[in-house]
Amino acid sequence: MSSWFDLGSYFQASTDSSPGASRRQPAGNRPARNSYSTMSTSDSPSKTPEISIEHQPDCSEFATSIDGWPRWLLAARVYALRSAASCAFSCITPFPCEMPQTVSTFYLDSTISRDCAPQAIAVDMWMPTPSPALHSARPAIINFHGGGFVIGQGTDDRIWTSYAQQELGAVVFSVNYRLAPGYPFPTPMEDCIDAILQIAARAEEFGISRDQIFLSGFSAGGSLALSSWIVLQDPTRWDYHFELPIPSIKGLALFYPGLDWSISREEKRRGCAQPDLTLPASMTDMFDCSYIYPNRPREGRRDPRLSPGLMEDALLKKMPPTHFCLCEHDMLLAEEFRFISRLKAANRDVTHRIVLDEQHAWDKPMPFAPKPSVMEEYTVTINEIRRWIDPSWMDRGYAPMESMETLSHVKSDSISNSSKRMLPIVVERSISSTSF
Repeated sequence: MSSWFDLGSYFQASTDSSPGASRRQPAGNRPARNSYSTMSTSDSPSKTPEISIEHQPDCSEFATSIDGWPRWLLAARVYALRSAASCAFSCITPFPCEMPQTVSTFYLDSTISRDCAPQAIAVDMWMPTPSPALHSARPAIINFHGGGFVIGQGTDDRIWTSYAQQELGAVVFSVNYRLAPGYPFPTPMEDCIDAILQIAARAEEFGISRDQIFLSGFSAGGSLALSSWIVLQDPTRWDYHFELPIPSIKGLALFYPGLDWSISREEKRRGCAQPDLTLPASMTDMFDCSYIYPNRPREGRRDPRLSPGLMEDALLKKMPPTHFCLCEHDMLLAEEFRFISRLKAANRDVTHRIVLDEQHAWDKPMPFAPKPSVMEEYTVTINEIRRWIDPSWMDRGYAPMESMETLSHVKSDSISNSSKRMLPIVVERSISSTSF
């Protein structure tokens, strides 16, 4: 009989039906994860000391309604959700503006995970039309999709990636990291790191500059972007040894990321003004049980690879420019704001926007066309990335968007009511004052 890993990986590899479908390779035979692994910051992902199930620490505060489910049943539920999500995303109506819709896909080897495999990581790429007048390398944006670490694919963010490619003249990559429950933590993060290293190593092939690499991510993808940056600063801390050179990340654009797994979902919901508008427990329980397996107590969840918002102050002081786009009715808002406050205290270059009256992943209203406020927030984010890009590149004419003064006028005149109430963006090294 197949183990739950084989079954879960089968579900994972065969679910997607939209562009980018069926591109994640099956796991093959892997050792069973039938014991709890401690997560001290000095442990290697492949050499963590194991504790028998009989001596597991108390994880009761992170218990979910599906803890007793067999893994094959959880995988079956994930399969059903992925199929529905893939269908819905394929029906989203793009914005009525000219965006390059052609996307190419290439595959990368998994080299740093204990689940190493050839061509295991699919990457979707949006490449600008070649310009005879352009003789220098382009900026690159490496994007990570959302989906609670269990659903989603790179083309889910095609509106963002296409728009960023068009407006910045950048090459944009969207990474299809392997998903839980077939690949729980830390494999998705390790796939993201693999993608960053290998894309940077092939900079000449892709026509990008190794010195102009930016990361973006949505929800789980935002968490993975920040976790990847953390590991790249000190890989030996977790016994990672990279053969490829580590590129410098010039900036991060994070959309409603999860930053702190040491707080239970129940506690996060209690901190919301309207808990009924947050993601339902039935969904978050599935995400949590799939990604964090075996379950871990509070201290084990403080690993910054899992909870990047808890990074030490020494790392915080190294953070590159970062922009956050957050949602008012999101159980993650409080932890995001705590992290932004820490960045402010460390005098880092950080900006943020809070979309009022909106829920988590408001820009993915499956299967409907996104709201006008989505394009506004993408525009603001692209303007922030433009600010981080080497001025010599922007001087080449890649600045077709309106000025912030024009954008503010458009917002007040023609954007939806919820967008009119948007908090002002702050472009200096501080954050706007906000109370929840």
